[in-house]
Amino acid sequence: MKRFMSFVLAAIIVLPLGFSAEVKAQENNMLSEMDKEAGWQLLFDGKSLLGWVNRGGAANWTVENGELTGEKLGRGPGYIGTFKAYTNFELHVEFNQDAGHNSGVFIRGPRNTMSGVNQYNFYEINIADTHSSGYMTGMIVSLHKDDKMPKTEGKWNTMDITAKGRDITVTLNGEETAKIQDRAHYSGVIVLQAFGDGKIRFRNIKIREME
Repeated sequence: MKRFMSFVLAAIIVLPLGFSAEVKAQENNMLSEMDKEAGWQLLFDGKSLLGWVNRGGAANWTVENGELTGEKLGRGPGYIGTFKAYTNFELHVEFNQDAGHNSGVFIRGPRNTMSGVNQYNFYEINIADTHSSGYMTGMIVSLHKDDKMPKTEGKWNTMDITAKGRDITVTLNGEETAKIQDRAHYSGVIVLQAFGDGKIRFRNIKIREME
């Protein structure tokens, strides 16, 4: 009888833990009622690549465990981007990169990427803890860098990008890493990059458009 009661008690204790983990996983790639009321929209549903298109290069983009996962094919980078263009917005992204990977979030670039996806026709917010030119994770390539040495590899991180008019602000894990004023690009698509070793994973990609 004691053994039976112990088993039942253990089951009661274990079940909520498993249930909690499952609920937590389901919360990714979803909008809360507060998010919806505030005007947020999901860019990635956690199940498919709906709303995303190939933006050049060669990479394998898949959905794994509710994560948008990218891995380069060949020597160069590969890109996936939104079909829709955005002007003024707040963008929230969560990412997890393998050691040695080199990724980035590109904003306000042209739909026609025949000329390439780069820091000249987009704003490139880097995801690379060891960048040869010093533009580390959270910094804007060719426009803003500092002495910060973020450590983002192998764990989940948050990146928030605000673009309004000529003002661009980047926040990494709650800390501001870049802030510029620039007139080069006022509207365009959003593009993600896969480059370097291993994989890059994204989740909870959402956007709130502003006037």
